[in-house]
Amino acid sequence: MRKEQEMVEYLWDGKMDCNWEDLGEKVVDISSKFVDNLLELMPFSYNEEAIKLITEESLRRFQNLAKKMAEEIKIGYYYQYEDIENVNDNAFRLNSWILLGSLTEFALQIFLAFYMEDYKKTKWKQWENIVVDEVKIPIIDSINGLVQQGVLTSKQGKSLKEAIKDKIKEHTNEHPVQRVMLDEIIQYYAWQKLMDDDEIFYLKSIQSNRNGIHSFEERTIGTWDNLQYCVRFWCYLLEWIMNRLPDVPDYN
Repeated sequence: MRKEQEMVEYLWDGKMDCNWEDLGEKVVDISSKFVDNLLELMPFSYNEEAIKLITEESLRRFQNLAKKMAEEIKIGYYYQYEDIENVNDNAFRLNSWILLGSLTEFALQIFLAFYMEDYKKTKWKQWENIVVDEVKIPIIDSINGLVQQGVLTSKQGKSLKEAIKDKIKEHTNEHPVQRVMLDEIIQYYAWQKLMDDDEIFYLKSIQSNRNGIHSFEERTIGTWDNLQYCVRFWCYLLEWIMNRLPDVPDYN
């Protein structure tokens, strides 16, 4: 993994600047600030969807998950010392990547939810200027014809028609923020150029290592150094988001 890439320098210069224990403290501190910031801002939001998604309950859940990750990160040194060669099939390392992935997905979703109207205006992955029936009906008729000719079985034709309908639905309906998974949401941030290439690289690294949960398939999980750096990047991500939120209105 590449390290010490240039970030938004006044937030973080990209250099690893804390040990495992200090990093755990930083996770707790920055996640608390993040939650408090949003709790102060949401009463001034006028978007009903954002208000329903960014609630005290959801933010406290996020904070508790961050505290759980911090507990594990604080003792990361001991696990790393026991596995200097990064060869042990260590459940702690995998679990930490899974927690980090969930927290990253949550944070990225919150940012889009806060700016819900801007997200909706992009019409992400939605086909425009399409008359659905003019597309769907000829395709379905063609499949029915292939079934009648014996080119496709009835079961194959039905499966293919359902796939066509699902694909059209996927690209003509809005993608709700809360249902967009981490790999897709990273694609969105890259497409909108919300973050630079180095930042997208680390988001993808977190997403890839989080997928180690699918343990039946052989996977290479990021090293202890990778994990430590990506957790530090996550702290930067929360600061990056807070830096792009509006100030709390002052009516005094």
